[in-house]
Amino acid sequence: GYNPKGWAGLGGARPSVAAFLFYQKQSAAEGGGDEWQKLVKVGGGGLACASDNPDGGIYFGPDGLIIPLRAGERARVAQSKLGPYFERGPDDLSSIFAGGAARLQDLKVVVGIYGDGEDIPYSGGVMDMTSG
Repeated sequence: GYNPKGWAGLGGARPSVAAFLFYQKQSAAEGGGDEWQKLVKVGGGGLACASDNPDGGIYFGPDGLIIPLRAGERARVAQSKLGPYFERGPDDLSSIFAGGAARLQDLKVVVGIYGDGEDIPYSGGVMDMTSG
């Protein structure tokens, strides 16, 4: 998945309508390689990133893609439900994983590296959804 506002681990949320998920599918063309299918955000402007808690994990919406990073019973088990917050795509999937979940063997996270005093894009873009 991709969230243009990233994660800062400061609590709250960093929602963006430009966030998306993707999955790898087999090419229908003979001799073709694997293709990537993009799944765009649906269902309103918020909740593309439902949580930005430092000890919680990576969340795309409350259920689009959840990758818990805490130790425990569900550690390393990613879950996905498509439809409410991210489109189901041309294959009409209910999840990007068969059976709705998958045990992670690998997790690759692409991050930006910023120098001391350098502006971090969207660093002030955290929405506090916990007060109230």
